[in-house]
Amino acid sequence: MAAIMNTWKLENALDYTNMNTAKKLAFAVATVFIIIHGTRVYNNGGDTCSNLLSRGHLAADKKWQPEGCMLHKYSKIDMRKCLSEKSFTFVGDSRQRQLYFKLVKTISVSTVKEGKQHEDIVYNEDDTGISVNFLWQPMVNGSMEKVFREWKEGKKKKPSIIITGSGAWTIKQMNASGKALSEYQANLTLLRPLMEEVAIETDVYWMLQDPVNNTQLSKERKMITNTQIDSYNDIAMEILGGSHVGILQSTHQAASELLHVSTDGLHLGEPALDVHLSLLLNLFCNDRLRPIDGSCCQSYQPPSLLQVATGVFFGLCMVGAMLFSVTRGRTPSVSEDAETAQNQKKTKSTAEIARTTLVALAKFGVIMAYFYLCDRTPLFMKENKHYTHLQFFVPFVWVLLVGLFFHSDTKQTSILNRDQTDEWKGWMQLVILIYHYTGTSSYLPIYMHIRILVAMYLFQTGYGHFFYFWMKGDYGIVRLCQVNFRLNFLVVFLCMVMDRPYQFYYFVPLVTFWFFVVYGTMAVLPRVTAKSSGDNSSGFVLMMFKLLVLCGIIALLASMQVLFESLFSWWPAVQLFQLEGSIREWWFRWQLDRYAVSYGMFFAFTYLGLKKLQIIDDSFHGNLFTPCVTYLIVTLSVCITLGYTIFMTTCSSKVECNRLHPYISFLPITSFILVRNVPGYLRSRYSTFFAWFGKISLELFIGQYHIWLAADTKGVLVVIPGHHTLNMLVTSFIFVCIAHEISAVTGTLATTLVPRDFNTVLQRLIIFVLFLCVMLLYGHFGDKIQLF
Repeated sequence: MAAIMNTWKLENALDYTNMNTAKKLAFAVATVFIIIHGTRVYNNGGDTCSNLLSRGHLAADKKWQPEGCMLHKYSKIDMRKCLSEKSFTFVGDSRQRQLYFKLVKTISVSTVKEGKQHEDIVYNEDDTGISVNFLWQPMVNGSMEKVFREWKEGKKKKPSIIITGSGAWTIKQMNASGKALSEYQANLTLLRPLMEEVAIETDVYWMLQDPVNNTQLSKERKMITNTQIDSYNDIAMEILGGSHVGILQSTHQAASELLHVSTDGLHLGEPALDVHLSLLLNLFCNDRLRPIDGSCCQSYQPPSLLQVATGVFFGLCMVGAMLFSVTRGRTPSVSEDAETAQNQKKTKSTAEIARTTLVALAKFGVIMAYFYLCDRTPLFMKENKHYTHLQFFVPFVWVLLVGLFFHSDTKQTSILNRDQTDEWKGWMQLVILIYHYTGTSSYLPIYMHIRILVAMYLFQTGYGHFFYFWMKGDYGIVRLCQVNFRLNFLVVFLCMVMDRPYQFYYFVPLVTFWFFVVYGTMAVLPRVTAKSSGDNSSGFVLMMFKLLVLCGIIALLASMQVLFESLFSWWPAVQLFQLEGSIREWWFRWQLDRYAVSYGMFFAFTYLGLKKLQIIDDSFHGNLFTPCVTYLIVTLSVCITLGYTIFMTTCSSKVECNRLHPYISFLPITSFILVRNVPGYLRSRYSTFFAWFGKISLELFIGQYHIWLAADTKGVLVVIPGHHTLNMLVTSFIFVCIAHEISAVTGTLATTLVPRDFNTVLQRLIIFVLFLCVMLLYGHFGDKIQLF
């Protein structure tokens, strides 16, 4: 036994040493990237418009991705809101006209007929103030100069934004002559001062000429070649570069990659038009509407009062930790008096607890600062997610193979033992991380399988807490506070640091709520535990009755959404459950897996009952049943899982699948447990790789929001632009190390802040309730408090 304990201690010491080294390396890598990107931001002022205007590529899903910033996909409602009381003017030839009609047809609530007239076109909405105009100015000449001069002199009202560009028409009309190119250069040189004057009060952008597909060009357009286009674009960039006029180069790049969809070789196909319009809308609307997933051309908000106060708190913790470090080595002389010596010992113990707490909070403060820098400042780049089957399944298979390779025997023999549940949480969390990183929610079959994984998490919540309360009978306030501290510590501070409501991190409110449900069900009188029931079957009957009542209440609330919403709409509880002023998201999350926790409780209850009746015996590593029965159970479970997978592929919509999910999710959950536990060979082994991640699964799930993903999970964090795989590996390494450290810090603070002393815990609970009231009041009135 001593040898086993020494081996266990050695393995844990090695694990600690390796992780400590890894975390130091992660800290160094993160610091280097902070310096590199901080220098970049200092030099360009955090400008992301330049990325949108000049650099980008077609991603794996054939969607345009600007370098280092995110494009928001604007709906018609968003577009109309952005353009309300604004005027959008296109100046140019037929390709500008094509883009004009694309915008008008997209925002208009009525049918718009597209024409090919060589004249000005006007689109106005009196009720909304939306104005989109096209001015037929196909060449850079005196006519175009007159338009800008009238805007400069105030003879005509300046638009909110001007999109212009010219070249192809000149090439065609002048038969690609050298003289035409010289005249174009001279005229654009004369036009620049006027454009700059207008650009002082209006956004003015020059679109480079898109390339052409020579094989599709008609005979009368054959003189328009990409060589000619490049010559005109080079002149435009030379003349307008460094001016107040923005140059749209990315539209030229996008058109180059989408030439094959052109209808006539000159004009853009729909995919290219979609990209062009998306770029223009993000250019003009992002800073006005401030979509979270539209970081291009969006300025960052200054910190709120709550964020500043939180920063001050962590700053004070860091100062306190440093002061303790300075004074730690000064050991006072020990008194010979016994009572005095005892008081000194007690004071020293208190001081050590305070030092440990402050050091842990200081470390946590540094981590929170990194969260803030990643997702609330322009320091690091952010890009959209781009889903393809390959991007999901390659890392999925790789993680699966690594997890199967690192396996070990477990000394625990019981069904759903600790090693096995850690492994279960670990592989589920890794799959969910891959799912979120690759933006796979658009693919329905995978989405529904991820829903099963969330249900499995909640199943474990019901199973684990029921098992604990049944076996221990510990319903004290200390246990209540310890569990909730570990669940909510990270999220509470993220709400303050990232200025997000509690419900935004939906999984923690969900498991916290269901913990209270399990606690309430078990704690309500008359209480039943393993000790109190003994050999008396009435205890089991009473517990079954409680579970049936719980399921009945859940079914009642699920059938009456109005009743459910009324229960959670009263203040101050609504502050905990609402998101964007509504509790509909909470309703959706709650009802989606409403029976998973109660099924976990029922499964634990059934398992304990079967063990008590000696129907199953998991005290050894062998099969739970005879070989024939074991084979039958495993085969049936695999068939049920495959059947569920096939059924999910036939589901027509998320709404239909989500409607069925609460009633059938127990089938794959039960099937997995049976396959994993009935055969002794599988129950006696576990993946150490998955189990390691399972121990920090909560920190991984929450931490991904801001330091692995970005823009509140809408995009991905980019520290190495242009190198997707390398960027993913580096950010993943830093992310996992931070999650591990958060877990360690939470464990330390749970020990020091929530001790096993009832009176101390009660005092601190009262303090926390007062703090929570202040936070709820801030959440209610916070939008009326302005710091800057």
